Amino acid sequence: MGKFIEYCVLAGSILVILCYGIRVGKKLASIHRAIKDDHEKARNVYNKTMGESAVDIASGIYGYSERVEFDIKEMDPIRKDYNEHSTEYISWAQKISLFPLFGLLGTVGGIIPGLWQVRNAEFELLYESLSIALLTTFAGLIITISLKLLSSEHGKTMNDIENYFEENDRKYSQALGIGNVTDKSKIE
Repeated sequence: MGKFIEYCVLAGSILVILCYGIRVGKKLASIHRAIKDDHEKARNVYNKTMGESAVDIASGIYGYSERVEFDIKEMDPIRKDYNEHSTEYISWAQKISLFPLFGLLGTVGGIIPGLWQVRNAEFELLYESLSIALLTTFAGLIITISLKLLSSEHGKTMNDIENYFEENDRKYSQALGIGNVTDKSKIE
């Protein structure tokens, strides 16, 4: 009967680890897609710049004048959506650190019955208990590594998007400073 309980603890632990790991992975992928959509929307709004080149033939000086056009009513909701998605992503990514703990919990739960048998000098049962229990730690580590690889790929995309927003904010601030900004929300 003790062996049956041990196998149930092992199977249950591994099942919880795998199911929750799949849930976290799917959620991270879903939020990542939403963030990529935010990026595409931002490209459509932030890339509304107009420029004209000018060359003074007599002096040989080349100049470029850029005028930035923006609509605060379009930009703010996109940035707000991105910030919400980014925060949600970080919240789910933090759950990755739970999987080694789930594995360890299953290991401890599997070792306890084997340790009870040591007092009866049944070391064979302790060995079996240890070898079975370590499978949960192994499962927890495999899920952790898989999810860390997934989130590191997503992290690169998120950094690119952050850099994109920052670059456009910088361009906007520069244009605002020299008066080359048209605020469409004030025109309408």
